[in-house]
Amino acid sequence: MTAGFLVRRAALPALALALLVPAPVAQARSKPDPAKMEQKVEKKLAHYKKGTLLHLVFAGSTESTGTLGQLGEHSFTLVNVDTNATETHNYLDVESVGKGSDTVGGRARSHHGIL
Repeated sequence: MTAGFLVRRAALPALALALLVPAPVAQARSKPDPAKMEQKVEKKLAHYKKGTLLHLVFAGSTESTGTLGQLGEHSFTLVNVDTNATETHNYLDVESVGKGSDTVGGRARSHHGIL
């Protein structure tokens, strides 16, 4: 037997094994288009009238409840019910929007309507 024959004979099982072992299939996931995300949040907020009480969840799981103010090109204002301060938020920071409600004499709130 020749050395080349032995090398080919040893390589054949290795090749067969490599073909039989499934390789993990990686799916390409594209990042969402920021312009489309801005439009989605702006459109959701545009459904509410100015002064509507809303509950918002932002990136990083921070939350805010307040009344809706002006809608701008890339941001909007919200008057926080706890501090009575006007806050400006970017549309891209919003993860979910829901209509808020206060109970009389209490601070219990509910929110619905995740983006």
